[in-house]
Amino acid sequence: MASLIGSPGLVLERLSQWVREPAFWANVGTTINSALTGFFFGAAAACICVAITWPIPLIRRFLAPFLIIANAVPRVALAPLFILWFGIGTTSAAMFVTSIIFLIVYLNVYNGLSSIDTIYDQNARVLGAGRLWRAGSVYVPAVMGWLMSSLRLALIWAILGAALAEYLAGSRGLGSYLARGNILGQPDMLLGAAVTIALLSLAADRLLAVVERRFSQWRLF
Repeated sequence: MASLIGSPGLVLERLSQWVREPAFWANVGTTINSALTGFFFGAAAACICVAITWPIPLIRRFLAPFLIIANAVPRVALAPLFILWFGIGTTSAAMFVTSIIFLIVYLNVYNGLSSIDTIYDQNARVLGAGRLWRAGSVYVPAVMGWLMSSLRLALIWAILGAALAEYLAGSRGLGSYLARGNILGQPDMLLGAAVTIALLSLAADRLLAVVERRFSQWRLF
Protein backbone atom coordinates (compact mmCIF):
# COMPACT_ATOMS: atom_id res chain seq x y z
CA MET A 1 0.00 0.00 0.00
CA ALA A 2 2.84 2.39 0.85
CA SER A 3 4.21 1.96 -2.67
CA LEU A 4 0.90 3.20 -4.05
CA ILE A 5 0.24 6.20 -1.84
CA GLY A 6 3.72 6.82 -0.43
CA SER A 7 4.79 7.08 3.18
CA PRO A 8 6.31 9.86 5.31
CA GLY A 9 9.54 7.90 5.54
CA LEU A 10 9.88 7.53 1.77
CA VAL A 11 9.02 11.19 1.21
CA LEU A 12 11.60 12.34 3.76
CA GLU A 13 14.17 10.04 2.18
CA ARG A 14 13.42 11.52 -1.23
CA LEU A 15 13.69 15.07 0.12
CA SER A 16 16.97 14.35 1.89
CA GLN A 17 18.31 12.96 -1.38
CA TRP A 18 17.17 16.02 -3.32
CA VAL A 19 18.70 18.61 -1.01
CA ARG A 20 22.14 17.14 -1.76
CA GLU A 21 21.63 17.42 -5.52
CA PRO A 22 22.51 20.68 -7.34
CA ALA A 23 19.95 19.77 -10.02
CA PHE A 24 17.15 19.96 -7.44
CA TRP A 25 18.08 23.50 -6.40
CA ALA A 26 18.35 24.46 -10.07
CA ASN A 27 14.76 23.26 -10.54
CA VAL A 28 13.65 25.15 -7.43
CA GLY A 29 15.28 28.26 -8.88
CA THR A 30 13.48 27.75 -12.20
CA THR A 31 10.09 27.62 -10.48
CA ILE A 32 10.88 30.64 -8.30
CA ASN A 33 12.11 32.60 -11.32
CA SER A 34 8.94 31.91 -13.31
CA ALA A 35 6.77 32.66 -10.28
CA LEU A 36 8.47 35.95 -9.40
CA THR A 37 8.59 37.12 -13.02
CA GLY A 38 4.87 36.53 -13.45
CA PHE A 39 4.16 37.98 -10.00
CA PHE A 40 5.93 41.28 -10.60
CA PHE A 41 4.63 41.78 -14.15
CA GLY A 42 1.09 40.80 -13.19
CA ALA A 43 0.98 42.99 -10.07
CA ALA A 44 2.51 45.99 -11.84
CA ALA A 45 0.16 45.68 -14.81
CA ALA A 46 -2.85 45.37 -12.50
CA CYS A 47 -1.93 48.48 -10.48
CA ILE A 48 -1.32 50.50 -13.64
CA CYS A 49 -4.60 49.40 -15.22
CA VAL A 50 -6.56 50.25 -12.06
CA ALA A 51 -4.93 53.68 -11.93
CA ILE A 52 -5.91 54.31 -15.54
CA THR A 53 -9.46 52.92 -15.53
CA TRP A 54 -10.74 53.79 -12.04
CA PRO A 55 -10.96 57.59 -12.48
CA ILE A 56 -13.30 57.14 -15.49
CA PRO A 57 -16.76 55.86 -14.37
CA LEU A 58 -17.81 54.96 -17.91
CA ILE A 59 -14.85 52.58 -18.30
CA ARG A 60 -15.51 51.10 -14.85
CA ARG A 61 -19.11 50.28 -15.73
CA PHE A 62 -18.05 48.86 -19.10
CA LEU A 63 -15.37 46.57 -17.59
CA ALA A 64 -17.43 45.34 -14.62
CA PRO A 65 -19.25 42.44 -16.39
CA PHE A 66 -16.08 41.33 -18.18
CA LEU A 67 -14.21 41.18 -14.89
CA ILE A 68 -16.94 39.00 -13.41
CA ILE A 69 -16.74 36.63 -16.39
CA ALA A 70 -12.93 36.52 -16.28
CA ASN A 71 -12.97 35.75 -12.58
CA ALA A 72 -15.39 32.86 -13.16
CA VAL A 73 -13.12 31.15 -15.71
CA PRO A 74 -11.11 28.32 -14.05
CA ARG A 75 -7.43 29.29 -13.97
CA VAL A 76 -6.32 25.73 -14.69
CA ALA A 77 -8.20 25.71 -18.00
CA LEU A 78 -6.04 28.59 -19.29
CA ALA A 79 -2.68 26.88 -18.78
CA PRO A 80 -2.75 24.80 -22.00
CA LEU A 81 -3.52 27.95 -24.00
CA PHE A 82 -0.39 29.70 -22.77
CA ILE A 83 1.67 26.61 -23.53
CA LEU A 84 0.22 26.60 -27.03
CA TRP A 85 0.88 30.33 -27.52
CA PHE A 86 4.35 30.62 -25.96
CA GLY A 87 5.67 27.08 -26.27
CA ILE A 88 7.17 24.75 -23.70
CA GLY A 89 9.46 26.43 -21.21
CA THR A 90 9.74 29.16 -18.62
CA THR A 91 8.21 31.84 -20.86
CA SER A 92 4.82 30.16 -21.00
CA ALA A 93 4.95 29.52 -17.24
CA ALA A 94 5.75 33.17 -16.50
CA MET A 95 3.02 34.44 -18.83
CA PHE A 96 0.48 32.07 -17.31
CA VAL A 97 1.40 33.29 -13.84
CA THR A 98 1.14 36.91 -15.03
CA SER A 99 -2.44 36.34 -16.18
CA ILE A 100 -3.40 34.83 -12.80
CA ILE A 101 -1.72 37.55 -10.74
CA PHE A 102 -3.16 40.36 -12.84
CA LEU A 103 -6.72 39.31 -12.17
CA ILE A 104 -6.19 38.68 -8.45
CA VAL A 105 -4.53 42.04 -7.80
CA TYR A 106 -6.78 44.02 -10.13
CA LEU A 107 -10.01 42.72 -8.60
CA ASN A 108 -8.83 43.22 -5.01
CA VAL A 109 -7.58 46.76 -5.60
CA TYR A 110 -10.74 47.53 -7.59
CA ASN A 111 -12.92 46.29 -4.71
CA GLY A 112 -10.78 48.24 -2.26
CA LEU A 113 -11.34 51.46 -4.17
CA SER A 114 -15.06 50.71 -4.41
CA SER A 115 -15.27 50.33 -0.62
CA ILE A 116 -13.77 53.75 0.17
CA ASP A 117 -16.25 56.02 1.93
CA THR A 118 -16.84 59.05 -0.30
CA ILE A 119 -16.69 61.31 2.74
CA TYR A 120 -12.90 61.12 2.66
CA ASP A 121 -12.78 62.36 -0.91
CA GLN A 122 -15.42 65.01 -0.27
CA ASN A 123 -13.55 66.37 2.75
CA ALA A 124 -10.36 66.55 0.71
CA ARG A 125 -12.19 68.44 -2.04
CA VAL A 126 -13.60 70.92 0.48
CA LEU A 127 -10.08 71.58 1.72
CA GLY A 128 -9.04 72.38 -1.85
CA ALA A 129 -7.06 69.19 -2.56
CA GLY A 130 -6.28 68.45 -6.19
CA ARG A 131 -6.59 65.09 -7.91
CA LEU A 132 -2.97 64.04 -7.32
CA TRP A 133 -3.08 65.03 -3.66
CA ARG A 134 -6.31 63.06 -3.13
CA ALA A 135 -4.80 60.05 -4.87
CA GLY A 136 -1.71 60.07 -2.66
CA SER A 137 -3.39 61.00 0.62
CA VAL A 138 -6.80 59.29 0.37
CA TYR A 139 -6.95 56.51 -2.18
CA VAL A 140 -3.46 54.99 -1.86
CA PRO A 141 -3.52 54.70 1.97
CA ALA A 142 -7.10 53.39 1.92
CA VAL A 143 -6.37 50.71 -0.64
CA MET A 144 -2.98 49.65 0.74
CA GLY A 145 -4.47 46.97 2.99
CA TRP A 146 -6.38 45.48 0.06
CA LEU A 147 -3.25 45.57 -2.08
CA MET A 148 -1.04 43.84 0.48
CA SER A 149 -3.66 41.14 1.14
CA SER A 150 -3.98 40.51 -2.59
CA LEU A 151 -0.19 40.35 -2.98
CA ARG A 152 0.05 37.66 -0.29
CA LEU A 153 -2.56 35.57 -2.08
CA ALA A 154 -1.05 36.35 -5.47
CA LEU A 155 2.45 35.23 -4.50
CA ILE A 156 1.15 31.84 -3.38
CA TRP A 157 -0.81 31.52 -6.62
CA ALA A 158 2.31 32.53 -8.55
CA ILE A 159 4.25 29.56 -7.17
CA LEU A 160 1.33 27.19 -7.73
CA GLY A 161 0.74 28.53 -11.24
CA ALA A 162 4.39 28.15 -12.21
CA ALA A 163 4.43 24.57 -10.91
CA LEU A 164 1.20 23.80 -12.77
CA ALA A 165 2.56 25.08 -16.08
CA GLU A 166 5.73 23.04 -15.56
CA TYR A 167 3.65 19.99 -14.71
CA LEU A 168 1.64 20.24 -17.92
CA ALA A 169 4.59 20.90 -20.25
CA GLY A 170 8.00 21.45 -18.81
CA SER A 171 11.25 19.58 -18.44
CA ARG A 172 12.50 21.82 -15.62
CA GLY A 173 11.12 23.17 -12.37
CA LEU A 174 9.30 21.56 -9.48
CA GLY A 175 6.34 20.84 -11.73
CA SER A 176 8.51 18.44 -13.73
CA TYR A 177 8.95 16.35 -10.56
CA LEU A 178 5.18 16.20 -10.21
CA ALA A 179 4.85 15.03 -13.80
CA ARG A 180 7.60 12.41 -13.50
CA GLY A 181 6.28 11.12 -10.21
CA ASN A 182 2.84 10.72 -11.75
CA ILE A 183 4.06 9.08 -14.95
CA LEU A 184 6.56 6.75 -13.28
CA GLY A 185 4.21 5.83 -10.45
CA GLN A 186 6.51 7.18 -7.74
CA PRO A 187 4.32 8.80 -5.09
CA ASP A 188 7.33 9.73 -2.97
CA MET A 189 8.63 11.95 -5.80
CA LEU A 190 5.20 13.44 -6.37
CA LEU A 191 4.58 14.12 -2.67
CA GLY A 192 8.13 15.38 -2.18
CA ALA A 193 7.60 17.97 -4.91
CA ALA A 194 4.22 18.90 -3.43
CA VAL A 195 5.79 19.38 0.01
CA THR A 196 8.54 21.55 -1.48
CA ILE A 197 5.97 23.72 -3.28
CA ALA A 198 3.95 24.03 -0.06
CA LEU A 199 7.05 25.08 1.91
CA LEU A 200 7.95 27.68 -0.72
CA SER A 201 4.41 29.05 -0.60
CA LEU A 202 4.50 29.20 3.19
CA ALA A 203 7.84 31.02 3.20
CA ALA A 204 6.58 33.51 0.61
CA ASP A 205 3.42 34.18 2.62
CA ARG A 206 5.38 34.72 5.86
CA LEU A 207 7.72 37.13 4.08
CA LEU A 208 4.88 39.24 2.74
CA ALA A 209 3.10 39.07 6.11
CA VAL A 210 6.06 40.98 7.57
CA VAL A 211 5.80 43.55 4.79
CA GLU A 212 2.03 43.81 5.29
CA ARG A 213 2.48 44.63 8.98
CA ARG A 214 4.83 47.42 7.95
CA PHE A 215 2.06 49.03 5.87
CA SER A 216 -0.82 48.31 8.26
CA GLN A 217 -0.46 51.79 9.73
CA TRP A 218 -1.57 53.21 6.38
CA ARG A 219 -5.08 51.87 6.75
CA LEU A 220 -7.76 54.54 6.94
CA PHE A 221 -10.48 52.11 8.11
